[in-house]
Amino acid sequence: MKRMVIFLFCFLLMFPISAFAHPGELDELGGHFRGSDCVYLLHEPTALAKQAKTKQELVQLIQTYNGNERCKRHLTPERIDLDGHTLGKKEDRSTLRLGRTYPAELVECIDGDTAKFRVNGHVYTTRFLFIDTPESTIQVEPYGKEASRFTCSRLHQGNILLETDGDALFDKYQRLLAWVWVGKRLLQEDLAKAGLVEDFYDYGDYKYEARVRKAYEEAKRTGAGMYGKRAAGEREGAGTETRPQTGEKTAKTDHPPALENKTPLERSGRPVLYTLLGLAAAAALYWLIRRLT
Repeated sequence: MKRMVIFLFCFLLMFPISAFAHPGELDELGGHFRGSDCVYLLHEPTALAKQAKTKQELVQLIQTYNGNERCKRHLTPERIDLDGHTLGKKEDRSTLRLGRTYPAELVECIDGDTAKFRVNGHVYTTRFLFIDTPESTIQVEPYGKEASRFTCSRLHQGNILLETDGDALFDKYQRLLAWVWVGKRLLQEDLAKAGLVEDFYDYGDYKYEARVRKAYEEAKRTGAGMYGKRAAGEREGAGTETRPQTGEKTAKTDHPPALENKTPLERSGRPVLYTLLGLAAAAALYWLIRRLT
């Protein structure tokens, strides 16, 4: 009986270690679940979390980007602690309008179809309208690096204009959508002509679709870039799935590039690690008490 009491005491001891400890890492929203009562604490809101205007919208984001399945089952808006932060705050974008052209300054090249620009004093992550180039950030696809270098080389020439078009200024990731002009050349058209556009996506009907499609078909006909015979062999050898070139518009992945390829465990603060540490501590204490009795 004495040994049983000692064992139960040590077993219960592990719960404060695993349940009440700070998880050590925040999820992609900048928060974590408090183990003792499963209240979600939003410590450092990321750009992703700031997309939520209400707690209900934040609940949906937590359900997607946090891996603590136990706490998510009972999550409600009332069980979110904003830690002094306010939802719904956005920078003033009223200076931008659809169907306008704005001088822009390059801030950062990201990949073949995304870059950061400064427009009217604000920095905007900008998704190039209409085109989809191979990935070159988290997932590296054939010709992704080539597309990224091509875009960055052109943008460093300066004299950049962004032209808004379509039905929306921003996509669901709050990226500005724009045609990109470098001097008098349309960057999307040049990328397509160089054989560095693999597909198209649809956020509306766009002004220069016909120009870009014509350049795209020309690249396929002449074997430019990824459409050359050697390039086709490289793509097959790399084992990368090639998107069908049907001419139909398609949408990119539903997750921002920086969030792809992350497991729920990586987003949840690694609660399993703390459970294992609790078990180890309990076992050590149980062994020590047995030695002393």
